[in-house]
Amino acid sequence: MGPNSTRGTRMTRVGRKLPRKRVSARKNSKSTQAEKRKFRASREWKEFRDRMREKQKVDPVTGQKLTRMANLHHKCLDEAKYEDISDEDNFVFVNHLTHKVIHFFFSKSNPSQWRERWERLKPILESMEKINTVPASEK
Repeated sequence: MGPNSTRGTRMTRVGRKLPRKRVSARKNSKSTQAEKRKFRASREWKEFRDRMREKQKVDPVTGQKLTRMANLHHKCLDEAKYEDISDEDNFVFVNHLTHKVIHFFFSKSNPSQWRERWERLKPILESMEKINTVPASEK
């Protein structure tokens, strides 16, 4: 990056560069990202993850074989319970893209919002299915 780069900065009306503001939704969270990484590096988590991986071989959304990049998704998003692995039903293995889609649809701050998003997406997918389905007579 050159000396005129604006990455990591924001511009004022008069063209001065200021540091980009960092906004964190987890300011008061009990479990920081660093703490989460440390937990995921623990033997306890790795053994739990391996046991879960043995039980589940496919992504439950796509039906595809789990990839090396698969995530063990925490269904419970309560930060205080992040390290609680006592209930296997609170976890599900999903492929990386499925994991991103889950978090795109589900917002912890508005848990029922996923339903609204799904209802808006469903007609688009149904229309795409109709447009892209070749009638049996044309096969």
